[in-house]
Amino acid sequence: MSSNPPIQSLNRAIDIIEFLYHCGHEASISEISDGTQLFGSTVYRMLSTLKARGYVYQNEKNAKYGLGLRLYTIGKTVKENIPLVNVFQNMAVRIAEKYKETVYVAIPSYQSPAIPQHVIALKVCRSEYVPRNAIEEGAIVLSHTSALGKCLMAYSEDAVLQEYRKHPLVKLKPNTLTDWEALDGEFNTIQNNGYAIELEQESDGQTCIAVPALDHNRQILASIGLAGPMKNIFQYTINSIVEDLYNIVGQAKELI
Repeated sequence: MSSNPPIQSLNRAIDIIEFLYHCGHEASISEISDGTQLFGSTVYRMLSTLKARGYVYQNEKNAKYGLGLRLYTIGKTVKENIPLVNVFQNMAVRIAEKYKETVYVAIPSYQSPAIPQHVIALKVCRSEYVPRNAIEEGAIVLSHTSALGKCLMAYSEDAVLQEYRKHPLVKLKPNTLTDWEALDGEFNTIQNNGYAIELEQESDGQTCIAVPALDHNRQILASIGLAGPMKNIFQYTINSIVEDLYNIVGQAKELI
């Protein structure tokens, strides 16, 4: 039985919302039109409906559009109803306080058939230094550029990775891996070592150490990592950080 065709108008509305999300600031109709490859008249009609429903707002001073509070409310509700996030919450706080850095929990995102991505489901920050471009909860992030994402990819099903391998990898920083053969080698290392690490592959001066959270069938549920400035994180041994992260995973498994 063939699948139902996508609803074009719904796809267009989602394209506009995702453009505003990735844009990170208010945008004009012409900017949205250029970014989504939609006609300006189409963008205007979509924005009018989204504005009426609270999914976007319009700045009266410059007539530009941004994401509305309705999306925040829905996102907050989704987060509160993900049992995995609730289980990790209190335990992540303890690790963040111990190291005075940031703990992230990420879950796989399969919305893009071309680029591996993950969603930041939880962020617990106890760092005095937070980069201006620090990743926030709800962010959709490229997986091959981070320890969290590489950890998820290393334990993903082969069929999923095969789809991704058909496409080139985006280069964010000089250290970002953009060769699939090199990335496959790193997946083997992650599986052998039991953790992933990234050094300035996503953000200058920053590192992250992450471990997988697997279910009883060894299927990947999430990854959890400690992130911060390299000079701060490497005051500690990698083994001690990994052990603390696995303690969180172990306690979480008992509650899931």
